[in-house]
Amino acid sequence: MGGTRDHGNAGTAAAAACALALFAVSPAHAESALAACKDIGEPFAFVEAVGARDGATIRLADGREARLAGVIAATDLDGDAEAARRAAAALEALVAGKRLALHGKADAKDRYGRILVQAALADEARWIAAELVAAGHLRAAPDLGEPACADALIAREREARAAKRGLWAVERFQVQNADALAALLAAKGRFAIVEGTVRRIGETNARTFLDFGRRYTEDFTIVIPRAARAAFQAAGIDLKSMRGKRVRVRGVLYESGGPAIELRTPAALEILEREGA
Repeated sequence: MGGTRDHGNAGTAAAAACALALFAVSPAHAESALAACKDIGEPFAFVEAVGARDGATIRLADGREARLAGVIAATDLDGDAEAARRAAAALEALVAGKRLALHGKADAKDRYGRILVQAALADEARWIAAELVAAGHLRAAPDLGEPACADALIAREREARAAKRGLWAVERFQVQNADALAALLAAKGRFAIVEGTVRRIGETNARTFLDFGRRYTEDFTIVIPRAARAAFQAAGIDLKSMRGKRVRVRGVLYESGGPAIELRTPAALEILEREGA
């Protein structure tokens, strides 16, 4: 592979009572999770919640919608409508009729116009996204919002995965092997977590490529745009020395010869010190 390599066009309802039974997270645990995201800062607003639109979207009394940042719920693309319903029911049970503290940037919105926030139950100091991740209803997705909270959310996810809670008891949501090319291509368009060992590194002016096999046109690849290189450097990740490292990456799968995930934030890339980390 080498610096002149061309990758082509690489780029891009269950009952509330039942939902509550799925949490397996105590208020004390939630409080510690909120403290773990101290870098998010003070709330910029206090609002009333009406309910949930889906597993990661809260309907507010003022007519707006708030999207929980840094997490993702099961969607229609995942082919598991029940998992999506469980997540929505869990969020509904947690927030409906409650006063919420919104953290983040008041003007941050996603492409659908939803406020992009970290949210907490204002009267109980419970971090909503962390509870849902720890219960296995949501997965951490650092590219979708506030990176300051990524480490804490991934830690909660690791606990849920080890305990096989929620999504982690379902095969289609498990961590995928980077060598399972047919399965990865079949999951194109879905959010996935992929694990494997980097075999080759390539770089063009526009992108850096971390390849997981001998043939970049067929094997799994992590694609890092030039604009994101500085963030990786600032995080202490030397992309050019990644060969031989075992990593776990998360994002939306697409096809670029072989299956690929594009990364724009270093929080979406875990360097694993040992098997099972």
